[in-house]
Amino acid sequence: MICRFTLAVAMAAITLTGCTSHKKDEPATTSITASAKDFFKGPPVVSAEDFSTGPTQVDVSHVTSRTDDGSAVYVTVDGKDAGALIRGQSLQLHLPAGEHQVGGYVPTLLGFGRVTIPAVKVTTTPEKVKKVAYTTGLKKPAFTETDAGQG
Repeated sequence: MICRFTLAVAMAAITLTGCTSHKKDEPATTSITASAKDFFKGPPVVSAEDFSTGPTQVDVSHVTSRTDDGSAVYVTVDGKDAGALIRGQSLQLHLPAGEHQVGGYVPTLLGFGRVTIPAVKVTTTPEKVKKVAYTTGLKKPAFTETDAGQG
């Protein structure tokens, strides 16, 4: 009998708290705290402004395979975000001549962290377009430099 009474009191308290009056200067709904806003923020916004001009070109392509889960890969060049790479698409990056590290990462489910994909060293020259392929193999995803005929 006491269990029924406790449940009835709890339900009455929950129901009556919705009937409280609010002052005109007080909002009717509670505001979301800063930590709750950042909880589901997702991946960061990536811009390719820094890699749209330059004397050399690197084409990064996302090669589809059976082991690919379809997640967007965020490409990094020398540790800086260069752009998003979606399954089956490619990204053209214009860089200064020289040696660069082309790598990337995939954000985790709720955006709390990232899974880093190891970078590949690419030496660029103005005379030749370099091709880099992102593939997911049986063991792990990787960036690899490919020939001009592939990718």
